[in-house]
Amino acid sequence: MHEITYPATLKNCTGCGICRDSCPLLRESGCTPDEMARQGVTLSEALSCSFCGACRSACPDGLWPGELFANKRSEAVSSGEFDVASFRYLFPDRPNNVMAMYRRQYGIEYADLAPGAASVTCFFPGCTLMSYSPVLTRAVFARLQDQTSCQAIWTGCCGKLLEQLGLQERLQHAQEQLISYAREHAITRIITACPGCYYDMKKLLQPVGIRVESVYENLAFKATDAAERVSCTVHDSCPDRFTGQWGHQVRAALQQRGYTLVEMPHSGSSTICCGSGGQLSHFRPDLVEELTALRRTEFTQTGAAWLVAYCLSCVLKYDSMLAGLPVTHALSLLLDLPADYTGAKERSCEMFQGPEGEQRWAAVMTD
Repeated sequence: MHEITYPATLKNCTGCGICRDSCPLLRESGCTPDEMARQGVTLSEALSCSFCGACRSACPDGLWPGELFANKRSEAVSSGEFDVASFRYLFPDRPNNVMAMYRRQYGIEYADLAPGAASVTCFFPGCTLMSYSPVLTRAVFARLQDQTSCQAIWTGCCGKLLEQLGLQERLQHAQEQLISYAREHAITRIITACPGCYYDMKKLLQPVGIRVESVYENLAFKATDAAERVSCTVHDSCPDRFTGQWGHQVRAALQQRGYTLVEMPHSGSSTICCGSGGQLSHFRPDLVEELTALRRTEFTQTGAAWLVAYCLSCVLKYDSMLAGLPVTHALSLLLDLPADYTGAKERSCEMFQGPEGEQRWAAVMTD
């Protein structure tokens, strides 16, 4: 019998099947989490998990089958079963990665904002936002400077992607660097625009005395006449499904700005993963298509004018995969700013086309 090296908590799995209703991977397997643990998770199964947490949210006992797949990824990296080096273009701790190349290619930089300046409170936009939406990044930072004590910007990465790829040692090193940076710059408070960064950085930095807050609890959004606005529906971020903190703040801000809200069947704790989590698009694009198609159907049924997300990764996923879908970032609506991120994924792909694109790709893959 396969030796169970996975979370002992899954021994409490009753096999009720409720988690399968929330997850295409578990439905595909036809097994309960306990059965999967006993027979052993395959690498293919591990790479088919987005770590969205929907299974844990649905489980009456709060068990998290996703830990099975996270552990398998780490084991597969250590044993060499998973050639993670072929995905090094994604590693956020490498100077040559896709997002860094995108910023260089399109002249996106923040040197004029003096990153690293001394301030006990700093803005941590997150690597996706600062790479693909410099308009939002700069506008939010300017407003934070004006409305709060935040006077510095920290253009770092929380390292989540390293964890999802099973690179535990690199993740630990990256987290140690984050703590060192915060201490070196005497940072005691971080304000972030990314829900993923918020929850990961809070878990990392709160124990060392650093507060982590969202932009929505720090910025004041001017109230407007509801008659001037249209209806929208909110796509909730997977990291927020357990507390609903960001979803509540965003909805309150949108209503204050005069927008009418209409909810989709899957929202809050039951939100649908956009497919960005776990780098699912690289491993199981078919599952991503299934998830995004379901979201399009739910959005259409609401009759709303806008699909609003507060995670830019979600916005980019829907923008690139669901042609014609009116998707936007919450901050674009709240601050009346242009969506400079529209088409960003297409522009990212264009960087690597043609002879010059081949040279850029070679540079990205060079250590």
